[in-house]
Amino acid sequence: MQSSLVSPAYAPPFRIVMKYFITAIVSFFVLNLMLTFNYSSFSGNHFQPKLLSITHIMSLGWITMTIFGAMFQLIPVVLQVKIFSEFLAEIQYWLFTIGVITLVYSFWFFLVGLPLLIGAVLINAAIIIFIINITVTLTKVKEWNITATYLSAALFYLLVTAAAGLLLAINLGYPYIVGNHLEYISYHLIVAVVGWVSMVIMGVTFKLVSMFTLTHNFSIKSGKWAFGLINTGLIALMYELHSKNQVLFIISSIIIAAGIFFFSFQVYVIFKGRIRKNLDAPLKFTRTSFIFFLLSALFGLSLSISDLSGIINIKLAFGYVIFFGFISMLIIGQMYKIIPFLTWYHKYSSKAGLEKVPTLKEMYNERLCHVEYYLMLAAVISVPFFVLLKLYIMVLLAFIVMLVSVVLFIYNMIKIMVV
Repeated sequence: MQSSLVSPAYAPPFRIVMKYFITAIVSFFVLNLMLTFNYSSFSGNHFQPKLLSITHIMSLGWITMTIFGAMFQLIPVVLQVKIFSEFLAEIQYWLFTIGVITLVYSFWFFLVGLPLLIGAVLINAAIIIFIINITVTLTKVKEWNITATYLSAALFYLLVTAAAGLLLAINLGYPYIVGNHLEYISYHLIVAVVGWVSMVIMGVTFKLVSMFTLTHNFSIKSGKWAFGLINTGLIALMYELHSKNQVLFIISSIIIAAGIFFFSFQVYVIFKGRIRKNLDAPLKFTRTSFIFFLLSALFGLSLSISDLSGIINIKLAFGYVIFFGFISMLIIGQMYKIIPFLTWYHKYSSKAGLEKVPTLKEMYNERLCHVEYYLMLAAVISVPFFVLLKLYIMVLLAFIVMLVSVVLFIYNMIKIMVV
């Protein structure tokens, strides 16, 4: 079944994809260390040097780095086309990694002049290279499908997100923006999460989740509705940034939320039609992440239509649910499916049938994966609750629980790679 994760005629070199994945995993560990040892900073306004640093290592070092690696591996499989340039993928990796390190360091010590700008420029250069590489690749696709449509839209939002980030970085060191800087940051975050990250996740869901659950011949009508609604809402939201029309902001938020509801139903259709009824630990991560996606949409809609600004830490709680409950749990679930197979294919495919080779399940400790799942779920549920109640010692304990879960995850990833 998972042989469709590799298309020998089109697949990029193993080292390129794994380089992105390994760097992403290291970033995830580092950001959780940063949160644990600086738990007292997880309070009040999100515009704080340490929180900005942690947010960007999360969004760039963990999430976007993972997406880059995943797209280099999955586009050849899903769309049956070779990546335009492996050389550009290598150059992009180094520019992006150095840029993220520079940016995170600059935010941590709030060096808002040249150091921050250098980091932002390097990241933008890497992203432009990525967009060119993938865009040229997409022009060679012979059979267009819904995944290609979602990924194309994601590239547009990635460009908008990166450009906005660069402009905001310039404004911090050399102020020029008229208006509220924090308001522009909020829009930057919305486009990044809903436009870039979620578009990629939704696009690859049609291939990956259906493949891992053994679901066939399902309707994608809800997925099409989701695409139309979410993009309509995002374009309206970007227009609202200039018009400053509060009614349009609320309408845009409702449309985006409706799109996420349609997508959630699409996921339900895929899971309902699965042949494999028993879910293993990785698929539990995946299913739970989509539940948090739906809850995040409800949470975000409430923030949009109601004045909840008087509730201290409400945005921090919201952000934690999105970044850890939705995105991180999904990434981990999919990594448990993708990395074992890529490693197995690279190390053992030529030896299969000639000598004893491990099965995919033997490459990691599934019991630890289950423990990791429940620890992470406990942390994702408890952190927002304790943050809203301002019980910061309990927040620290929840961060420690999350860190333990991440350590178990890393242990299993190392086991997979060295088995």
